[in-house]
Amino acid sequence: MYNKILVAYDGSEFSNAALHHGRDLAQLCGAELHLLGIVATKAYVISPEVFGAVDLWALERAEVEHAIERAAILLSDTGVELGTHIREGNPVEEIANCCAELDADLAIIGHSDKGLLARWLEGSVGAGLVKDLPCNLLIATR
Repeated sequence: MYNKILVAYDGSEFSNAALHHGRDLAQLCGAELHLLGIVATKAYVISPEVFGAVDLWALERAEVEHAIERAAILLSDTGVELGTHIREGNPVEEIANCCAELDADLAIIGHSDKGLLARWLEGSVGAGLVKDLPCNLLIATR
C-alpha cells in the first residue's frame, strides 16, 4: 500500500499524533518512515531591539533537531527503516519538496488548533498541501 511515508515532526502534541500514525502505518505496510523537521523561516520580522542579539532561527533549529533526535530514539526498536531530515523554509513547500524528492506515497501532519488570527497570519499547512502535495495526505488529530 505505502512504501515511503513522510511525517512532519516538531515534537508538539499534534506532531506526536502524526508520528504514532506514521509508525503504525510503516509497520503495517513494511514502509520506510521519514521524519521531517522544519525550521519555518517565513515567520514574522522581529525587531532586534526586542530580543537583543539572539539568533532565533538557530534556537528554533536546535529545538527541531532535538525533537527529531528524540523521535528517532523512540522509533529505534520498532523495526521500521527510518530516515531523518531537517529543512529551513516554508513548511508547505518543504514538505511537498521532500515528498517529491523521496518519492513518498504518503505525508502525515498533525492538526493543530490554531485560532483564527494565527491561521490568517501563518496560513494553514494542511490547506496548502492539498494543493501542492505530490502524494496522499493524512492529517492526524490524535
